[in-house]
Amino acid sequence: MEDTEKFNLEEMLMCPVCQDTFKDPRQLSCGHTICMVCLENMMDHSSDGPFRCPDCRESFGPIVEVQKSYALANIVEHFRVIKRRREEQTKNVYCDCCPEEKTLAFKTCLKCEVSLCKEHVKDHLELPVFTGHPLVSPLGDLLERKCPHHEDKVLRYYCNASMRYICNVCTLESKQHNLATEASSVLRRQLTEHMDQHFEMLKAQMAESRDNLQKEILRQKQRVIPAASPLNSVTVVLLFLWFIVLYYAYNYSVENQMLTEALEKQQNRVHHVYSTIAELLVGHPMKRHKPLETGEATGDDLIENWNGNVS
Repeated sequence: MEDTEKFNLEEMLMCPVCQDTFKDPRQLSCGHTICMVCLENMMDHSSDGPFRCPDCRESFGPIVEVQKSYALANIVEHFRVIKRRREEQTKNVYCDCCPEEKTLAFKTCLKCEVSLCKEHVKDHLELPVFTGHPLVSPLGDLLERKCPHHEDKVLRYYCNASMRYICNVCTLESKQHNLATEASSVLRRQLTEHMDQHFEMLKAQMAESRDNLQKEILRQKQRVIPAASPLNSVTVVLLFLWFIVLYYAYNYSVENQMLTEALEKQQNRVHHVYSTIAELLVGHPMKRHKPLETGEATGDDLIENWNGNVS
């Protein structure tokens, strides 16, 4: 496994919460995966829900609805075994060019069949004569890379037809081998790195666009709120004036009704007085008095007659 491929695989098998290799992976309804322990911790801290995916922020239901990803769990376990084996192999690999002191190896040259430290590997990286020398992670035992058919040769190429590693002599003995050369591996690594860089750039652009959109939404909200505040103030003033008008209208209506009732009572009293006077005039003895024989009675005569009748 190449370093770049190993790094990409390890990154794909990393939990987005704990940033470590998956432990008991659980697949959410959105398709993303998270460790069971991380999922339980999220739910403990957010018991009221809803729970959201740490990758896409999509909400999902209770923990009983989250199923275990058995296929991914098997891949993670296989990756851990390979990683542990490689760590054991590279743990005590020392530079073959430093016999007096044990210096940990940095790379192993498959063509020279030696392990080199950071100091001695500089020649392989800088001098043109070592251009065709493939460098890999330190190998604890080069016998693992020996060709089973040619013991003095190292496995350098991968045959796509037979799907196995072969050495230089194997390539000469048979023309049916479809070799995946070091150049294709380098090109594949370069393409992978380019795609990773492009993907990171797209992620950064999406994040920037999301931030700009959120800022624009916030700015529009801030513009709407001040415009709505004067409108609310005018509404309050109009309502207050309307209540004042209703209050005075009600008071005017009550006073008008009271005045109308008082006027009716006054009119009834006047009518009653007029009726009483009329009745007194009709039944008064003056009606039976003889009229004056000569001329019309003057006012003084009427008063004297009235006083005499009353007395």
